[in-house]
Amino acid sequence: MKLLIGTNNKYKLAQYKRVFAEMDLQVEILSLFDVGIEFDVKEDGDNLLENAEKKAREYAELSGFLTVADDTGLFVDTLNGEPGIHAKRWHEGNDNDRCLKLLEKLKNIPPDKRSCKYIGVVAAYDPKEKKLWHTQSEIDGLIVDDLRGNNGFGYDPIFFVKKFGKRFAELNDSEIDSISHRTNGAKEFIKKYLDSVKK
Repeated sequence: MKLLIGTNNKYKLAQYKRVFAEMDLQVEILSLFDVGIEFDVKEDGDNLLENAEKKAREYAELSGFLTVADDTGLFVDTLNGEPGIHAKRWHEGNDNDRCLKLLEKLKNIPPDKRSCKYIGVVAAYDPKEKKLWHTQSEIDGLIVDDLRGNNGFGYDPIFFVKKFGKRFAELNDSEIDSISHRTNGAKEFIKKYLDSVKK
């Protein structure tokens, strides 16, 4: 089975490859580069599910392959859920700029009042069967000062994971995969897909 990963993000692609390798499935993972797709689908949906489904569907229809894509938002409780689904478009600039902007907004908020969570939706679309699957999962954390770590992107350098006592970007691949909403969502999708194929 060939499976296209609908992302140009190298961290996401590597994580999906680890997930399916761990599950020991006979799956050939394809990147957008492998199938000659060189653009990002515009994320203009009203929620994470719409964005994830849109990416999965558009890339699948273009390539002809079963496609998995995801969308993730960061929801900070004291900011009424901001940045939310617009995590990447919430503030101009790069990931570092957005982290600094978020810390600026939280500068007067005590450390124990900075609770947050990543919510991620993984969607998959089969262009031949015109069938769609999706899963949703989340990770709780705290926003902390000072950017640390290089194994991540987005707000990972300031997203503190209580279980490990480290920022998300400081975790190794094994630690990330043990808690990640993306890993959990991909595994759940594969189980749903294989069940549907057997019927």
